[in-house]
Amino acid sequence: MADVDQVPTLPSDPNLVSPDSPPSNPLLSDHDPIFTASLRRERNTGGSLRKIKNAFSTTKTKVAVPMPGLQETDIPWFAVSIVGPTNQLQIIDPYSASPAHVITVPKSHNGGLESLLWDEQNLLLYLSTKGNLLVWDSRKPKQIHTIGAVPQATTLYELNLDSAGNVWGGAYPNGAPFSYRKSTGKIRAYPRLAADTDYVRRVVVDERDQVWLGTGSRNPRIFTHTTTKPLSRTEIKLPQPMENGFISSLSVIGDFLAVSASNIPEQLVLDRAQKSWVNRLERMWSERRVSTSKGLDPEWFYSVTSGYLYAINTVSWADRKLGPVASAAPLCIYATRRHVLVFSEDANGIKIEFFELRTNSVARTQYIRLSTGAFAIQSLLGLSDGKVMLGGYMGSGIATIDLVTGRRWSSPDSQDVVNQVEGMIEFDQSRIYLGSYGGADIISLDTRQRNNVAGYQLLDRLGRKYDQSRPFAWATNSQYVFFGTVPDYGLSGGAIGQIDPISNKILWVLNGKGEGFVSSQSIVGLVADEQHLYGTTSGRNGYGIPDSSGPASIFKMDIKSKKIVWITTPVPDASALYAPKIVAGWILCADAEGINVIDATTGKVVKRHRLTTTKNSEVRAGWTSANLVLVAGGAKVVHSASNTTSVVDFPNGSVSLIGSATAKERYGTRLAVTPDGEVFGIYKRTTLVQLDLEPRRPKNKPLEPKNTKKT
Repeated sequence: MADVDQVPTLPSDPNLVSPDSPPSNPLLSDHDPIFTASLRRERNTGGSLRKIKNAFSTTKTKVAVPMPGLQETDIPWFAVSIVGPTNQLQIIDPYSASPAHVITVPKSHNGGLESLLWDEQNLLLYLSTKGNLLVWDSRKPKQIHTIGAVPQATTLYELNLDSAGNVWGGAYPNGAPFSYRKSTGKIRAYPRLAADTDYVRRVVVDERDQVWLGTGSRNPRIFTHTTTKPLSRTEIKLPQPMENGFISSLSVIGDFLAVSASNIPEQLVLDRAQKSWVNRLERMWSERRVSTSKGLDPEWFYSVTSGYLYAINTVSWADRKLGPVASAAPLCIYATRRHVLVFSEDANGIKIEFFELRTNSVARTQYIRLSTGAFAIQSLLGLSDGKVMLGGYMGSGIATIDLVTGRRWSSPDSQDVVNQVEGMIEFDQSRIYLGSYGGADIISLDTRQRNNVAGYQLLDRLGRKYDQSRPFAWATNSQYVFFGTVPDYGLSGGAIGQIDPISNKILWVLNGKGEGFVSSQSIVGLVADEQHLYGTTSGRNGYGIPDSSGPASIFKMDIKSKKIVWITTPVPDASALYAPKIVAGWILCADAEGINVIDATTGKVVKRHRLTTTKNSEVRAGWTSANLVLVAGGAKVVHSASNTTSVVDFPNGSVSLIGSATAKERYGTRLAVTPDGEVFGIYKRTTLVQLDLEPRRPKNKPLEPKNTKKT
């Protein structure tokens, strides 16, 4: 059984004396005993040395909805939300170049607002973030009022109104609808729709007060009930059943319900009265969006495909190609008697194309500069030139910060390959590899062409071939790059793969015939030497499916033969192990409690350094819930987990808490280290922060008073 080092994580004794720092590049012997020796608690460090606020700025728009009736104009005002935790809600006049109102919603989700719903009768805008329903009152435009939380829900999705002005919505992970009755101020959560349903993402209410619900991530399908009998439900299976995926859009059109589903390119048409499928439309609507309107003849609606606006008849479903528009991915389409307004993203905000129906052409384009927000930082990478690269939660592209000059750079808006980056690695100064959610996209970046679309190459989309979703784990040796993934929604079992940077191609992918490279385990950490690839796993599967039971694994694989040398479960109570690193013949890996020292020859744990007060057995498996990085050639290690960040000085035999156990500063588990040994973490979601790695020295004692007595 491994020796467990029980180092307390409370603030250290202020009377402890900090010794001199060890050499910056100590020579480490094979299986050096300094890594298995017990550690003593040293004085805390100062916490953070510097902060770079709003490290990855953005105006990426998430939702746009028309607000007819807010102003007495033919063209309505609109509400838009941007990704991130600041300036999320912006109210815009379509004839103005900047927003009329900008509101930050406190304590919102990292991705911002999930949904917006305009109540024209009461001039209220309902919105959701996390598991909370909120409202913006146009008569009090600087305020946001929280209505309340939906029980057992962490995320609220699409909102809709019934004829009485009540709000209906869908939720995760309780897999059920909810309602809010304005007259009573009460929120009601209903029972789960089905045992295999965790998500209700799409909700529409038709003119007869029939509620239609689209589900996922396992066995996506439709449920329906009336507003008066929400427990009397009818289940409608897709004409082409899927094991996993989502209903991606629901639209009431005439007597029908138009349905989009992931992995089905056509639009499906459901007869609402008969509750049966009657048609398929082969032309895919961009972003699965169709127009809304007010008081118009309901015979026609509009959509965009491949840069053209189309009119579709609600009875015959015949298409009429009208004319070109610049938007390839509309946020919103709104029809008036004279125009069809097409909203889409622009470099600094949004643009509105006024498509004139008389001439079948865009008559004018209005550009609106939104107030800037910032992505919650999702991934970090220290580059060999000393810069730090960032990826954003729900982000598009990447950014870098020059730590010397403060200069910032971000990838061109015209590139559409890189989305939310989960993990990344530098092979050399000319080549970086990125893992992008949600198709598990493996992307090559030629840094010499970083300002050119041609510099961003999609090598493969693992979601299509291997049902993967998130490439978190990355490793490199002198010849190759390796990646490891988390599976798609509703599935278990991650994959690993190898890239040849010379040919810039993926050589192979191993996914265990769909069961996962390690059966029913996600691959969340990798490290490689010239002969072997080592990896760590997590019991956390794709969203919408229970975690896999049992302890996490660590494996050693021969790269040439692709065969497992050994696989062990070194920490029986840990359902996830993270961030393996090779140092002096040892493998160091992180868990919620601290650092495990594992013999690279046998896979057995020989020492556990306790750094937090958390117990592994009390923590759910995660994908990035712990991390560690090496400094000074591995002589120092920074570990972060359980809201505790520590620096371990192995030659000195000491561990220091970075900051204070009682301080409010927390630095997250996404860490980056630069070549000169600076380590960076995340503070308050959007701030890049440099960590102080040196223990505070005790204050000097006061000098003895001089003897002024004459002799």
